Amino acid sequence: MAEAGTGFLEQLKSCIVWSWTYLWTLWFFIMLFLVYILRVPLKINDNLTTDNKPRRQRVA
Repeated sequence: MAEAGTGFLEQLKSCIVWSWTYLWTLWFFIMLFLVYILRVPLKINDNLTTDNKPRRQRVA
C-alpha cells in the first residue's frame, strides 16, 4: 500500500513539473503575441529607430 502512495506522489510531482514547463512556454508566447499586436500602439519600431538628437520645438 505504501508503494502505491509513493507512486502517486511521484506521478503528481511529475505532472506539476510538466505543467509548469508548459505554462512558462505558454506565457512566453502570449507575451510575444501581445508585443506583436501592440507594436503599433506602443510605437516600438519608432522607439528603436529614433536617434537621441533633441527635437526642435515647433513655434506657433
